[in-house]
Amino acid sequence: MFNGWRLKKGFFLIAALFFAACPAGPSGGAGSAGPQESFADMPTFNIFSDEEIQRDFVRMDFEKPLDRSELGFRLLIPEAWEEVALTVSAEQLARDDENIISLALLKAPDAEVRVEIAYCRVPQTMDLAGWARAYLEGNNLEVLHFQEGTFSKRQVFDTLLKAPEDYRVRMTFSRHGDKIYILSGSAPGALYEEYMKVLGLAAVSFEKS
Repeated sequence: MFNGWRLKKGFFLIAALFFAACPAGPSGGAGSAGPQESFADMPTFNIFSDEEIQRDFVRMDFEKPLDRSELGFRLLIPEAWEEVALTVSAEQLARDDENIISLALLKAPDAEVRVEIAYCRVPQTMDLAGWARAYLEGNNLEVLHFQEGTFSKRQVFDTLLKAPEDYRVRMTFSRHGDKIYILSGSAPGALYEEYMKVLGLAAVSFEKS
């Protein structure tokens, strides 16, 4: 099913967005030009210029995914990307404490590059990093790098994974009340460097409604 999103171009306050991206890792001292990347293949700071974002990206605002306004979110995606239809059964949704529920799937028009947003309902006592680590281990996903910090005013556990068939996946976990959201940006290994900035912008710009 499609999730009733709305497009808004040039709507983010770009400076606020990027200054809010503060992962743990190397940081500049006195006289530093600004925050430093923890890993070159996980772009996080000043990923695109304001001009590039205004020209090439749109804000996709999912106000009522799966017909539930409390699941709403938004993020920045290239203007040319498309949404892929999803089907989630009522039974799956009712068991969202046992299943990962996909809310949106977005893809590049000319390559196997995608961004998926999903969630799972978890106990209030569950630690974000602990849950994320258990999820990755349980799915036999190889972690190349990870960082913890704040993206767009939300605490994140941010990872770069090596997935089957030599895919690279930037998987970013954030907690919102009794739910953990997972944003997964994936690309074939041979294309990852070309698309890593786009996937990084999606990870950093994601916000709950």
